[in-house]
Amino acid sequence: MLDEWFFLYIPRLFCALSFLVNPIFVYLIFSEKSANFGNYRFLLLSFAVFNLIYSVVNVLVPLDIHSYGYCCFLTVRHGPFSEVSEFNFHMLVGRCSLVSASYAIILLHFVYRYLVVQKSSLTDRNFHWYMTISAFVLVLYFVTWHAICYFPGRANVETREYIRKDFLEIYGTDSMNCNMIGTLFRGGSGETTFRSWAATIMVTLLSVASIFSFLIMAKKIMYKLKKMTVNASKKTVKLQFELLRALIVQTVIPIFISFSPCLLCWYSPVFDIQLPRGFNYLELSALGLFAFVDPVAIILCLPILRKRIFCFNRHNSSIAVGVEGIKD
Repeated sequence: MLDEWFFLYIPRLFCALSFLVNPIFVYLIFSEKSANFGNYRFLLLSFAVFNLIYSVVNVLVPLDIHSYGYCCFLTVRHGPFSEVSEFNFHMLVGRCSLVSASYAIILLHFVYRYLVVQKSSLTDRNFHWYMTISAFVLVLYFVTWHAICYFPGRANVETREYIRKDFLEIYGTDSMNCNMIGTLFRGGSGETTFRSWAATIMVTLLSVASIFSFLIMAKKIMYKLKKMTVNASKKTVKLQFELLRALIVQTVIPIFISFSPCLLCWYSPVFDIQLPRGFNYLELSALGLFAFVDPVAIILCLPILRKRIFCFNRHNSSIAVGVEGIKD
C-alpha cells in the first residue's frame, strides 16, 4: 500500500512544485535588467526547461531502486512504460541518463562563468556557438550514460534469477517480466560480475570526473575574480561573486541529494549490505527533489532576486493592511 501511494503521488507532487517554481524563476531572470545577467539568462532558461522535462519524465517513468544481497537493480513502477518491451527499457535508461545530463548542465554553467571573467567573445557576440557546443556536450553526457546503462548495465537472466524470490515478495511479480538495470557483484558468472563492475566503475568515473571539473572551474573563477578587483568596479565584481556562489549552491544540491545516495546504493551490495526499504524511498525522493529545490536556492542566493521576492510579499501585505483599514 505504501509503495502504491509513494510511487503514484510523490513524483506528481514534485512535478507540480517544479512547474510552480521554475516559471517564477524564469520570470525573475528575464524581467531583471539585462546588464545583470546578459546572455547567462538563456543558460538559466535552459536549466529551468531541463527541470520541467526532468519532472515530467519522473512522473511518466517512476524509478524504483532496491538492493538484495550482492545485487542492486532499478526498475519502473507503474505508468505507461512499466510493461516489458525494448522501447520501455530505453525509457528506463533515458530516465537514468537525465541524472548525468544534470551534471553536464552544471558544468556548462561553470564554463560560462569562467568565460565571462575571461571576457571571451563566446559570452556575447559568439554566444550562439557556445550554446551549440553546450547542446553537443549535453547530448554526449546523455548518450554516454545511456550506453553504459543499456549494454553492461542491463540485467541479464542470471541477475534476474538471483533476485527472483526477493523480487516476488516485494513487488508481487516475476523479475523475468520487468525492464531492469542491475548489477551482481558476487554469486554469478565471471561475465556477469565483469559487466556489473564495468557499469558501476564507468558511471562512477563519469560522475566523479564531473564533480572534480566543478571544483577546478570554481577555483579558476575565484582566482580570476580576485584579480578583477583591481580593475573592475566593485558592483561588477560583487555580482560575479554572487553568481558564482549561487552556482556553487546549485552544484552542491545535486551532489548531496542525487550523487551521494546513488553512490551508496551502487556500492552497498559489494559488501553485502542490505539497505532498508525506507532508504530507497528517501533516495527516490531526492532524485526528484532538485528540479524545484535548485531554482529556489538560486533565487535565495542572489540578492537582486531575493529582494524582489520579499519586497513583493511586503507589498502584498501592505495592500492587504490598507484594504482592511479602508473597510474599518
